Amino acid sequence: MSLGLPGHLVQATLSRALARASHWYGLICLIGALVSVLALSMFPVTDRLQITIAAILGMGALLALLARWRTVPLTLAYLILGAACVYLYTSSILGMPDVFPSSDMFLIALPKMALIMVGGAGSGALIGVLWSTAGFVLAEAAATLAVAQTTVPDRPDLFTIVTYLILVGVMLLDGLTRRTGRAAQPAIHRAVQDDQSRILRHDFDVRAIALMHDTTLNQLVSVARAKPGPLSRGLEAGLRETLQTLAERDWLTHVDERTAATPAGSDGWLASAVFRAIDRSRDRGLVVDITGDKDALGRLDPESDRELGLAVQQCLVNVLLHAGIATAEVVIDADDQNVSVMVLDAGRGFMEAETGSDRLGLRQSVRKRIERLGGSVVVWSRPGAGTSVLLTLPAPVAAPASGEVAP
Repeated sequence: MSLGLPGHLVQATLSRALARASHWYGLICLIGALVSVLALSMFPVTDRLQITIAAILGMGALLALLARWRTVPLTLAYLILGAACVYLYTSSILGMPDVFPSSDMFLIALPKMALIMVGGAGSGALIGVLWSTAGFVLAEAAATLAVAQTTVPDRPDLFTIVTYLILVGVMLLDGLTRRTGRAAQPAIHRAVQDDQSRILRHDFDVRAIALMHDTTLNQLVSVARAKPGPLSRGLEAGLRETLQTLAERDWLTHVDERTAATPAGSDGWLASAVFRAIDRSRDRGLVVDITGDKDALGRLDPESDRELGLAVQQCLVNVLLHAGIATAEVVIDADDQNVSVMVLDAGRGFMEAETGSDRLGLRQSVRKRIERLGGSVVVWSRPGAGTSVLLTLPAPVAAPASGEVAP
C-alpha cells in the first residue's frame, strides 16, 4: 500500500493515517465508556462515579491533543491518566452489587481498548508496537487491581486482547509493506523514466521524419521533376532555404519564431507561421487566395503555430508537385475551442488509401504533426475533383481577467 507514494513520504504518511484511525477508535471507546458511566450515575451506589467521569473526559482531551501533536510527553501523560481512568472506571462499575457477574464484559473493556490505541502515536512500526504494549500492560494491571477490590471474579478480557493483537498485527504488516515499497520504488522510478524516454524518442523521430520530408525529400522530388536547364527561381529559393535549415544547430528544437521575429504588439496574422508558409509558396510560383478569420491564428501557442505553419506549407507543396495547377485557396476559421485551416485546390485529386509508401508528406509532415499536438486532419479528395485538407488544432479562447467585461 506504499507503492503509490514517493519513498521519502511513505513512512510519515502511513504512520499519520494509522495514528488517526487509532485515535478515532480510542475516542469512540471513551465516548461509550462515558455514556455508560452517565447512565449508571442515576443509581447512587458509589461516590466515585463523578471522579470517573472527570477522568474519562481528561483522557479524551489528552487523546485529542495526542492526535494533533504526537509527542512523547503527551503520550506518557495519556498512559498515566489512562491507567488511572481504567482503575477508577473498573472499580466503579464492578463495585455496584449484583450488576455485573464477571470482569470480562465488553462494557468493562472500553477504556482499556482506548488506552491501547496510544500505539498510533508511534512514528514507526516498532515504536507503535512498544507504545501499544505499554498501554495494554498498564490497562490490564489497573483493571486487575480494581477487580481485586471487588467481589466480581476476574476473568480474561478477550475484547482487550483481540484489540491489542489486531492493532499490533496491522502495525507489523505496515512495517513489512513499507520495506517492500522501499525495495520497489527504484524499479518504479526507472520504469517511469524509461517510459518518458520512449515518448521523447518517439516524438523526436516523428519531428525528424516530418522535417526531413519538409526539406530534403521535397527538394529532391522538385529537382527530379524539374525540366532540363537552369533552375527556376522558386526551386532555387527552396534549395537555399533547405540548406540554411539543415545548417542550423537548432533545426529540431522548438523555436518561438513568432516571438523572435516579430516585435510585441504586431499583427498576429503577419506574425504567424501560416503567413510565412504562404509567402514562401508564392515565391515558388503558387497563387494562393486567403479568406476567413486571419486574426484567429494569434490564439495559437508558439509550438502549435510553428507546426501548423509547416503542415500548411506541406499541403501547398503538394499542390505544386501533384495537383497539376498553380492555384490554391487557404480558409481560416475558429470557434471557442479550436482554430482550423483548410487548404483547397481544384487539381487532379487522389485516393488517399492508394498513395504509395514513398509518399510521406501527408502522413508525416501533415497528419502526424497535427495529431501530435492533439489536433485532427481530414482529407477530402478523389481523382479529377481536387483536394481539400482540413487542419484543426485546439486553441481555447482565454477567459477575461477579473474585473474585465467580456464583449
